[in-house]
Amino acid sequence: MTVRVQDASRLTDGPGVAVPAPDLGSRSGARSDGLQASLLGERLALDFRYLTPDAYLRLSSRDAVRPFAAILHGEVAASGEGWPEVRSRLRPLDAPAHVEVLVTTSAVDSDAERGFKLAVTEELLFGVCRVEGVRGVRVAEAAESLYRELLGLIERRRYPCLLRMWNILEDVNGQQDGLERYRHFCRGRHEAFAAIQPATLDCPPAACGIGAGEGGLCVYFLAARDPGLPVENPRQISAYRYPRRYGPRSPSFSRGLLKRFDDGAHFFLSGTASITGHESRHHGRISEQVEESLTNVRALIHSTQERSGQSLDLASPTTTLRAYLRNEDHYPVVREIVERQLGSNANVLYLRSDICRRELLFEIDGQIFVPSLRP
Repeated sequence: MTVRVQDASRLTDGPGVAVPAPDLGSRSGARSDGLQASLLGERLALDFRYLTPDAYLRLSSRDAVRPFAAILHGEVAASGEGWPEVRSRLRPLDAPAHVEVLVTTSAVDSDAERGFKLAVTEELLFGVCRVEGVRGVRVAEAAESLYRELLGLIERRRYPCLLRMWNILEDVNGQQDGLERYRHFCRGRHEAFAAIQPATLDCPPAACGIGAGEGGLCVYFLAARDPGLPVENPRQISAYRYPRRYGPRSPSFSRGLLKRFDDGAHFFLSGTASITGHESRHHGRISEQVEESLTNVRALIHSTQERSGQSLDLASPTTTLRAYLRNEDHYPVVREIVERQLGSNANVLYLRSDICRRELLFEIDGQIFVPSLRP
């Protein structure tokens, strides 16, 4: 099985909050050992659910577990409910369309400010902004301008701590003005952090930077009132300390970030590929790149557990992952390796995407949610 999505006609209780149909329901593979009952009535700050388009369009802001943002992969109609919707411009490889839904039991306010569409809860701020027509040196200029606005916004809204960033750049590997477009982007992002939040350069949020065939530059994020714990991978040099051979400014992200709320612990896994130290490995060999990437993910999780004392399970039903493939013909091979290592019930979206280095064929990111058990 690839991604386990839900049809609205069969929605049941959620992992942490009991919800009558037609409210947003359980994850596939939700535990029946008392986890839901132990969490009945508890608040849910954040969770990610993967849904079919039909199930998504039946959701309502009046649901007990309600959406506060959605990422639409493929052709999906707008919900009309008012929460921010991100059109990724990335094509699913196992279905015509999939929807990622960020859900909560908190009250949600939808808003807009200076080009950003926003969703605000007591614990979190979600925002998205897209800049079309970004070409050449303007990639750096657009990234810096967008990030300056973003950093100013989270300060004004009093959610100053970035937890997770998603960056989707059209033609990410294209060469323009003597530099790869991704490296232009990294320069602009770095300059914005240096000007507005310089301390973030040494403890940046979790993030990914991937490529689409269209759509300019799209950035969306989660921010909180208090910081999470950035973590690094002992098998890799921190991305923000890469040597200059990777561009005039290093990428500004941590390998992962752990954030605890009252509902439990949330681990945000940054985009992870076949890199050890700072070198790309297994050029042209998809199986080896997938294996190396998953080894990196496990090493990062182990390091996070040792540093924080927080138990994390990559194969848990409360884990949601995204696998990015440069070549759609690799999908059967990638799926077989992922399912062999994580199990056939793993919640994984497989998406056609370019990767930040031309030689890389695969990248994976996602999040692990560990609900708090209440007496």
